Parts: sequence; structure tokens; C-alpha cells
Amino acid sequence: MKYIIKHLWLLSLLVSAKVFGQNFDSSTLPIILIQTNQEIPDEPKIEGNIGIIYNGDGTINALSDTLSFESNVAIETRGNSTQGFEKKTYSFELKTDNWVDKSEPLLGMGKEEDWILHAMVIDKSQLRIPMSFDLFRSMGHYASDYRFVELVLNGEYQGLYILCEKIKRDDDRVDIARLDEDDIAGDSLTGGYILRIDWWDEQEGFFSDFESMSGDPQFFHWYYPKADEIKDQQAEYIMNHIDLFQEAVLDPSFTNSLGKKYTDYIDLSVFADFLLINEFSKNSDGYKLSTYLHKDKDSKDGRIKMGPIWDFDQTYGLSTVCSSHQTDGWTYLQNQDDCTDLESMPLWWARMMEDPVFVNHLKCRWEKAKENQYNEDSIFSWIDSNVLNLQEPLDRNFERWDFIGEQIWIEPDPFPQTYVGEIDYLKSWISNRIAWIDANIPGNCDEDVVSTHNILDQFEELKAYPNPTNDEVRFEVPFEGNLKLITLDGQILFTKKVSQGSEVLDCRNLENGMYFITVESPFHTSSLRFILQK
Repeated sequence: MKYIIKHLWLLSLLVSAKVFGQNFDSSTLPIILIQTNQEIPDEPKIEGNIGIIYNGDGTINALSDTLSFESNVAIETRGNSTQGFEKKTYSFELKTDNWVDKSEPLLGMGKEEDWILHAMVIDKSQLRIPMSFDLFRSMGHYASDYRFVELVLNGEYQGLYILCEKIKRDDDRVDIARLDEDDIAGDSLTGGYILRIDWWDEQEGFFSDFESMSGDPQFFHWYYPKADEIKDQQAEYIMNHIDLFQEAVLDPSFTNSLGKKYTDYIDLSVFADFLLINEFSKNSDGYKLSTYLHKDKDSKDGRIKMGPIWDFDQTYGLSTVCSSHQTDGWTYLQNQDDCTDLESMPLWWARMMEDPVFVNHLKCRWEKAKENQYNEDSIFSWIDSNVLNLQEPLDRNFERWDFIGEQIWIEPDPFPQTYVGEIDYLKSWISNRIAWIDANIPGNCDEDVVSTHNILDQFEELKAYPNPTNDEVRFEVPFEGNLKLITLDGQILFTKKVSQGSEVLDCRNLENGMYFITVESPFHTSSLRFILQK
């Protein structure tokens, strides 16, 4: 659908945008156009307008093209330490003509009103955050969907960004039950909740009855429901539930005063995968800042789950904080150089790593993931593919923001002097980190006693029936990805984005013979062949 241009400001931007040292008029990526009548502050959000130019995958998007989307927005800058950079990250809400919140499925992502334009300014590779999202999602968990875009703000080119989903309770995001004000008893009281672990300053939440790594009480921020919306009964329920989990996990027998094990309260696989993504990336903030956990109703698997993941810009060797540039050591211990903010660091990770039940399951999760998601060749293929697809936007970004070869944060010496050097460093660091984890991860997979559904088993095979077929074939797709129909001589007949579940292919217009079906996700591929015999 093409939109009629309602705002005159867009007309001037549909010709060219001011770029430092060059003209910007087209891109292989979607182009985001934003106009405001003043400089965008940290808060509160100010009024503005947004336009999107996107003609579909594999096409060129030009400023002279018709808009594919247009809306009012309320927008502000976002971030903590990154607020000091010229290239800003933005948070915005879509608004109707009457300035009421509205939800839209931007660039094919789930329908919502709240979105983030992430500058990824610290990471000169521009890949660490989206790669982490894809890795965690490929393990079977929700992580923010995203699209690479180029941004023009108030007529000036701002560079390469990802447009990504803000963490929200929603059917297309953190898919847990909605809590209404009358959900104050029974099963409806038990979910859903989202809590955040972060700095204490000017936040609303609760101190638990158990300590953090600093010896201070562990603090949890209200995230969903919001602090001004959560009812007393709801707050009391989730505070008590979190304390019962902590009482159990910190007890010498891993059992609380009700006689329940900590494993009764949590999804052990999700906790293990959360630890793996943070340890694989050596994310010094991964357990104590911008950290989320959530709980659904008891009737809808009410175990506590870690995630979604979020803050991954200082990862994969990029920062010297807590020695995260070094490829050895466990981050959950917080025992390397320059580990700070321990007042928000939970003790339960170190305690769980003393439990054979957890570490044996963790070892199995790692060994299984090493075959697919955490396989070095698979990760390097993801990196190379994105570098190739982003080549021109990357060139423009670093012409606009000349950061290559400079220390702009707390990166370790020496600083790569080229973008190629940044990618070489990232790959080398990942390779060494995988080798260190392989040699040091505890546990024995043969003794794993966890009987929960193994998310990673989804990735074993793509199924088709009937096979052979004479008219149509039904596929059981094991994971979200791109489904391709390929002839025996390698010709791709079509590509379709699919979700996990059933897909039906009408074969009546195909010629008899053998065909291949492939489903590709960022870190896994599954294929099969079927025969058409009319």
C-alpha cells in the first residue's frame, strides 16, 4: 500500500538529503525519514512525523519514491552512557492524526506502537546487537525483531541504524497474559509479569529479601505492569514468588521453606540459554543491567523465564569493563578487572553453577547449540553475509561518523584501523571464546536429568507428507525462516518467509520430478526432497 503524502515537510526530503561529504538519494535498505520542529531531547517525547520508503526486498529505495508508510510520532533520545555521542538512539511512538497511540506492523514486523531506532554507535562492526538477537531467537526464545535501515533526520543523513521492537508485553513480543486491574485472585493473578534488573537511580520497584553480589538487597524494577498501574495484590504476589525462588536457589539444599526446589520455579532451559548467550558474548552487563525476566499465568506455563535479551553493544571483545575483551573467564562470577554495579548483580547465577542439575543441562544445551547456532562456520557465514549486504550503507555511515580507527568508548588496544580489521577482530575473538568455553564449561551431558521440552530438538528436521505426492504436499516447518522451493538443477522457483508450523504447497502447476525444499534461519538450515508424480 502506498500512502498519500499528508505532510509538506516530506516533499523536500523526497529529493535528496544532506550528507557530510556526499549526496544521499537511494539505498538498498529501507529509508526512514523523520522531521521534528526542534532538537530531540532525552525526555519528554516531542511531536514529529515519520515516513518510510521501502519497495520490497532486493529493490532500490530512492528518496524520490512514494512513501510506503507515513505517521505522526512522539520521539525522544534513548540510552544512558550513549547519550553523549552525536549519533543518537531514538525511541518513538506512532500516533494518529489526533495524536492517539496507534499500532502498525513496520517493515513486516509485529504490529505495535513503540519502536526503537538503535544507533549501535559503540560497535563499529554494526553487527553485535542484531547477531545476538538472532542467536537467542534461533535458540527458540523471543528477541526483538529488527531491520537494518538508513535514517534521515530533519533533512540530514544520520547513517545506518536498526529499527527494532521495544520490549513490550504483546502477542508479537513477550507473549504472556495481559494483567488487568481486576486480575487480583486465582490463576489470573499469577501472570503475566515482566521485571527488569538495572541501576537503582530514580526507578520504581522493590527490594527482595535476598542480597545481591554487593551485599545490598537485590532490587527489581517494575516493567509490566507499570509502577503506577500494578495493583497491591499483584505486587505482593510477584514479590513473594521471586523471593521463594531466591530462597530455594540460595539454600544449601536448593530447597525453600515450602519444600520446593528452585527448579520448580524456573524454566531451566531458558536460564541455561540466557547464561550461554551472555557468556559466549562475554557481556559484562548481561546479568545486572538492562536485564529482563518474565512470568506467565500458572495455567500457561508459569515458570520464570529470563529475557528478552537487550543490551549487547559492549560485547564480543569490544570493552575492557570486567575484562570482557579477554576471551577467558566467566562473566557470571564478576571477578575480573573493573567489574562494577555489583549492587544489581544477582547471586543466583553463581549458585546455580554449583548445582549438577543445572550444569549438566547447561553442558547439553551448549553441545547441541555448537552443532547449529554456536557453530563457528555458521556464525562467520552470518557475519560475511551481512557485511556484503550492508557494504554501501556501511561506507556512508562511516563517512558520516568517522569513528573507524579511533577510541570512542573503552575499547582495548590496539584499535583496528579499517572496517575489515574490525570484522577480523570480531571473528578472531569469537573463535577464541568458543575454544575457551569448550575447554572450560562444566557438566556432563550424559547425566542431564532435566525432563523439560528441549527447544533445540526443533531444529532436527523438516518433514513433508505425502511424499511422493500428486497434487499438494504439507510441510512441518521446525523453525521460523525462509522457505525455498528448488529444482533438481538448482533453480529457485520461489522464496517465502514461514513460521514454525504447517505449510501447504500446491504442486498442480509443477512438472513431474524431484524437488528440494529448504528452510533457512540465520543459524540453521534444514532441507528435504520430495517427488511429484501426477
